Amino acid sequence: MNKVLCAAICSSLLSGCVLVPASVSTAVMGGVLVAAAGATILDDIECGDIEPRVYIVSPQDGYISDSKNIKVVFGSENIEIVPAGVQKRPENKCHAVGHHHLLVNVNENPRGWIPFDENHLHYGAGQTEATIELEPGKYSLQLILGSSVHNTKQSINNFAGQGPFVSEKITIEVISSE
Repeated sequence: MNKVLCAAICSSLLSGCVLVPASVSTAVMGGVLVAAAGATILDDIECGDIEPRVYIVSPQDGYISDSKNIKVVFGSENIEIVPAGVQKRPENKCHAVGHHHLLVNVNENPRGWIPFDENHLHYGAGQTEATIELEPGKYSLQLILGSSVHNTKQSINNFAGQGPFVSEKITIEVISSE
């Protein structure tokens, strides 16, 4: 919001759309513009190196299972995990808000809406782990954060369109159908 207000004030003043009373000196107007620009810069650097991140806690890359039931534990940093449909601002404006999706054997990550199919598993209740059933074979697993409406884009620190936030891809193998 600071950026929008700053841009509106600055463009109005600079374009002459706003008449400034003669009693307001050029120095005062310059001070207002510098303060507004400073607030915008502080908004940008306030988050520093804080970046939302998702990752798979377990299983580890290269895991071999003798069971078709695989427990996957989801991890996240600088993210508030909430159920699908919940639209809220994060308590920390540098964090993202959303829920997990597990990608199974997906070669190209979604860049917008996350599909609803057997390769894009949605955990819209805000789950942080799941047991999935896989037939014998090799599989790639990867997490992606979805917004309240299953989109990969997020609004962080008043900047829309950030993301997608995806984990490293791991590979596992299931050697039994039991």
